[in-house]
Amino acid sequence: MYYTGVNIGGLFSQNKNFYEEYLNNFITEEDIKRISGWGFNIIMLPVDYYFFEDDSGPFDYDLKRISRIDDFIELAGKYDLKVVLDFHNVPGFTFEADRLDLNDIWDKNSHNRKRFLKILDFFSLRYRTCGNIIYEILNEPVAPENSWWLELAEECIRTIREHDNKNFIVAESNLWGLAKSFNIMKKFEDDRIIYSFHFYEPILVTHQFAPWVPFYDFYKKKVDYPGKPEDYSESITKTVEKKNRYFLNFLKGIDKFWDKNEILKLIEPVLQFRGKHNVPVFCGEFGCIIKAYRAVRRRWLKDVIDIFKDNKISYTYCTYKNMYFGIYDFTEEYISNENYDIKDRIDSDTLKILQSGI
Repeated sequence: MYYTGVNIGGLFSQNKNFYEEYLNNFITEEDIKRISGWGFNIIMLPVDYYFFEDDSGPFDYDLKRISRIDDFIELAGKYDLKVVLDFHNVPGFTFEADRLDLNDIWDKNSHNRKRFLKILDFFSLRYRTCGNIIYEILNEPVAPENSWWLELAEECIRTIREHDNKNFIVAESNLWGLAKSFNIMKKFEDDRIIYSFHFYEPILVTHQFAPWVPFYDFYKKKVDYPGKPEDYSESITKTVEKKNRYFLNFLKGIDKFWDKNEILKLIEPVLQFRGKHNVPVFCGEFGCIIKAYRAVRRRWLKDVIDIFKDNKISYTYCTYKNMYFGIYDFTEEYISNENYDIKDRIDSDTLKILQSGI
């Protein structure tokens, strides 16, 4: 299998205001038709649990909201698109760097873990006969111990397989899906698992001026690619460590010259895992922030796509519609951003590079 496509962030995820007008207009059939027309064959659909379940009423799902997910999957099927149903934020878990210590999903007896597994039970029963669905069991797991994530993943797979033995399941590596975490990834006893990673490295290039990263307050520089981060010091790493010890995984070895060869080295654990176990691999998220120079965004993306294509790594680019990385812009904030065509608000450079991997 070889999938290429985009991520539809912001529709049923990463949003606190799911009002009707927004849900009716943020993504329409024209968008799905456009994505298919661009030549892609898959869509990543992130869904946050609070889109359909309220913390004040656990296990009570809003079926009207869920019917919107149904409609999206059916519409994608109309245009021959697979849908990865990505359980993005779930009860008891968030991947947000400053809130990781609040996660209780790793506790086998926690109420939130039971809520999460019930969600998987519900959707796998609902979509067991759906022909274009793939389940991603958890977006960007960040478990303090790798074994905690692998044990939960096993439980998730068993839960889905109680209803659905046909459709594929995506399982990410630990620590935000880092490629190097494939060194400690496990092959599950299920021949319909796709092993996934996310790729935003080097983080100082892809997330320059991103307000949510732990280094935002004290490293605000335009970073070139290929190139070496300017004026980066070990004191920055130490400051980040005090804020978030997990994020150090993105900063180890960051102070060097970055090019395609260095990127390939980072992805090598994924290729080795695939070679050892003969399993499909997939990059569910990757991208370079729109605040980077146009040439930087283009050069970084081309190197990544060339590596994916050469090594037959399936991918969904993050994202289709802005959220700092989008191919298509709908905001006033980036109305004069050099990456977007003035007339149709498309980043044609990014689109062409993504299509070159098809």
